[in-house]
Amino acid sequence: MQVTHLALRNFRNFAEATVTPHPRFNVITGHNGQGKTNLLESLFWLGTLRPHRATRLRELVQWGQKEAYVEGRILDQGLEHRLAVELKGSTRQALREGKNSRAAAYFGALSVVLFVPEDVGLVRGSPESRRRFLDRAIFTGRTPYLASVLDYRRALDGRNRLLRDNAPDPLIEAFEETLAIHAVKVIEARTDYVSSIAPQFSGIYQSIVGEDSAGSLRYRPSIVTAEKNGVDGLREVWAMDRERDRQRGYTQRGPHTDDMSFGLGDRSAKTYASQGQQRAMVLALKIAEIGLLQKKFGRTPVLLLDDVSSELDPQRNARLFDFLDRFEGQVFITTTDPSFLRIDTDKRTWQVSDGQVTVQEN
Repeated sequence: MQVTHLALRNFRNFAEATVTPHPRFNVITGHNGQGKTNLLESLFWLGTLRPHRATRLRELVQWGQKEAYVEGRILDQGLEHRLAVELKGSTRQALREGKNSRAAAYFGALSVVLFVPEDVGLVRGSPESRRRFLDRAIFTGRTPYLASVLDYRRALDGRNRLLRDNAPDPLIEAFEETLAIHAVKVIEARTDYVSSIAPQFSGIYQSIVGEDSAGSLRYRPSIVTAEKNGVDGLREVWAMDRERDRQRGYTQRGPHTDDMSFGLGDRSAKTYASQGQQRAMVLALKIAEIGLLQKKFGRTPVLLLDDVSSELDPQRNARLFDFLDRFEGQVFITTTDPSFLRIDTDKRTWQVSDGQVTVQEN
């Protein structure tokens, strides 16, 4: 899987830009604030239909413009696909092969894994950030999972609305049945994903840090009976919680409050891991995510790395590039100083300056 062509119009600070990427390494260099990360975000946007940093879609449109457009040509298993996303105000339209496409039909041609400096906060950050990582990672390999998450959120919103409206129990019970059906799908997918990725994560973490302390991952459901008793177990818990939920006006337990925890030996990494260990854990998590996609789904995603070298000490940076040298997929990596990057194979270097992209001779 590789991006063979990328075109931007009025996206972030790019008025017009066209890039013909190298099939292996693409180094994106330039001073801070010139648009390096914006170029990566355009690829993330193309692959996920979600902005990486914006809280509102309107923020993706260049200042003073009314619409933005990102287009990419993707080569996957010998077939070329054309993906595009148009954005007019806050309205998004996805296109595949030049035709308007719903999200479910759009996905599949391009999978991306993104690593940015703020990912370092995943270990000690909010449970919401870890749930977001889990859902995105599962969706990258299993696009139908998106429907399960959206169905659960709609059912959850419905129950919360009924709680606030003080609706009668029979009506809330009907929503709890639907909510439980979708919740089980989400919980099972997350549990399976963490179980699958945890052994790889542990081994990769140890290889990065070169220490005896083992890293571990664990999925922590807020309703502990959910895995054993499925739909019936969830309904029973929500029935017991109903009056208390009425008082608060929202559903207190369910997949929307679950978490994934990082361990360091027999201790919580959130409490005891150093900054360097946290960085190594997040890096190990991303590498394990790629390995699982390759092993379980036969897909090698496009890897997007934003200024990662500045977040790692020399030893861990060396181990990162040892991995990248063995990685068989396409890589886009940003940096303010190419000397940080130990890339010994073919590459193409792109200079970004004030929203302009030019190719440099290596």
